[in-house]
Amino acid sequence: MTPNAAIRLLNSEIVQVVGCTEPAAVAYAFRTLVRQLPVAPVPGSFRAELRLSQDAYRNASTAVVPRLKVPGILAAAAAGLASRADDFNVFADFDLRRARAFMKNPSWLKIVPVRRQGLFVHAQLPGLRTGITLAGRHDRIDKLVVFGRDRTPREKPLPAPPTLAEIFKLARARDPQLEALARDFILRQVPAERGYAPETQIARRVAGRMSGYAHPVMTLTGSGNQGIFIGLPYRRLYARQGDAILPAVVFSLLAQTTLSAKNDRLSADCGLATKAAPALAAGLAFARGAGPAEIRRIFRNVPARLAGLTCEGAEPACGRKARRAFRAVAGFLPA
Repeated sequence: MTPNAAIRLLNSEIVQVVGCTEPAAVAYAFRTLVRQLPVAPVPGSFRAELRLSQDAYRNASTAVVPRLKVPGILAAAAAGLASRADDFNVFADFDLRRARAFMKNPSWLKIVPVRRQGLFVHAQLPGLRTGITLAGRHDRIDKLVVFGRDRTPREKPLPAPPTLAEIFKLARARDPQLEALARDFILRQVPAERGYAPETQIARRVAGRMSGYAHPVMTLTGSGNQGIFIGLPYRRLYARQGDAILPAVVFSLLAQTTLSAKNDRLSADCGLATKAAPALAAGLAFARGAGPAEIRRIFRNVPARLAGLTCEGAEPACGRKARRAFRAVAGFLPA
């Protein structure tokens, strides 16, 4: 993998978002769909159907939508219909009164969980031959049909996640552009709250995000919680070590993409345990000179230590899980 390919891969996986990414995917689907219509939908007469994979349904059902301060799929869809955003960050700018108008009568939306895993969101307008499917990544439009015509955006295939050998090579290369991307990730991450220990800072930020706080978060492989978990410790180290810590950040970011491909973007297992914790530990170990054999052990041992962490939904309890996951990797941090 070349540095340019790594940059392209990471740029697709690092997105700034307000709110939880599963309800944001629901909102993004509706925001994209209604922009294809000649007339804006009207509360009271608009009808839609939404099909969700089990994993997307679980998280979108429990996370609180920012500003609306209401959890659930209906709130996410309503915010999407009222969104003014031009990208995936749909909750950053939406008409609050219009969203509430769609929430007054929930019968306009039929929600159907489907027997699929991972990220899958399909919204359609009955009788209009108009629908959109998101699959794979939270912001990836797999299919868009408007009045029977295929309007699916054509995108260049992304590079495959790097091998461990490629991660070592890229982190050691000290490519200026790749390190600039890593620096941007940690400096634009939601800042820590002063006066708290690192594990408490992470736990509070994760729990607050699940509760509907409107802090912009740098997501990583579709997860804001995992972005916070990796970003905040490195932000603290960057304040002390400067650019010397950036190769470790690059290592963790690329390791996260590889672990995400192996463990699925969404699953019944907590992603902090299967992806973010081993990715953070691996980058910190790399910074102190660890070789491939030790990194492989980290990829095995850290998830094994956190085997009891499962995903019951996007909820404040995620903060408690983040605290436990951080304790499992705290020993890799420099004194």
